Amino acid sequence: MAAVEQRAPETMGDVQVFSPLSKNQAGHDAIAAYQRDGVICLRGALEEDWLAVVEDAIALYADKEADHDPANVVVLGDGDDGAFQYASMMWKKNPLFRKVIFESHVPDLFGSILETSKLNLFYDFLLLKHPGCRSASTPWHQDLSYYALHGTQIINCWIALDDIPVETALRFARGSHVSPEVYRSIHFDPDKAYEGAIVERRLPPNFDQEPGAEVVTCAMSRGDALVWNARTFHAAPGNHLNRRRGALSLNFAGDDVTYFDMPGDSDPYDRGEGLVEGSSITCETFPQLRSW
Repeated sequence: MAAVEQRAPETMGDVQVFSPLSKNQAGHDAIAAYQRDGVICLRGALEEDWLAVVEDAIALYADKEADHDPANVVVLGDGDDGAFQYASMMWKKNPLFRKVIFESHVPDLFGSILETSKLNLFYDFLLLKHPGCRSASTPWHQDLSYYALHGTQIINCWIALDDIPVETALRFARGSHVSPEVYRSIHFDPDKAYEGAIVERRLPPNFDQEPGAEVVTCAMSRGDALVWNARTFHAAPGNHLNRRRGALSLNFAGDDVTYFDMPGDSDPYDRGEGLVEGSSITCETFPQLRSW
């Protein structure tokens, strides 16, 4: 994996940071910032008792499930000391990941940001950048490029499992979610092509090389959560630290989201049961978690 040149943190602005109004409500100011910028950070979104369940889930996954899971991907870049590991849809096989999603307050907290009358789980995504995976940078992309979904009420709720300094934090193009255009899916390794990409779509811009682009970032503490719209462009550097940089990403869908029978590959790999173009995504794989 070849590293991608990215902006220095001191050239970036700040993601707007909020403390949730309550355990289950992000608050009006946070919602307004999310709608304006396409990304916010919620401090202390997941408490230590639930973070401990996540760590137990990771340990169980590593011990019992990872070696047999085709969705578990481990990439070791040339010259790197550590690997970039990621996996998805763990809740379907790991009872502890399921417990966090189905029994904690996170659907209520993150659902409040969408201002939706119902909330579906789309998928979970574990990302572990182990110590010294320096080349594991993530290029600029939109999540929606990879999703078999139509709609605007799709959020990625990226919960930090470790303290994350700005040097290895995610970066976002502020306000980039407002365009209705969906760009082409690309491989996270710039030396490879993403199979099944919709070639009629334009390639993503490189905001690191656009002087007028407003790129924002923020340091995170364990338990903080970044919440962004699936159309918001974002990127990330590799991990040069001597410790893990981990996150649990929970993706949710609201009222206006329907199934897109897209050609080629998609993320997650599981397309659900009995879904057709334009239908609701509610099914066993994408269950409805809340109705308000």
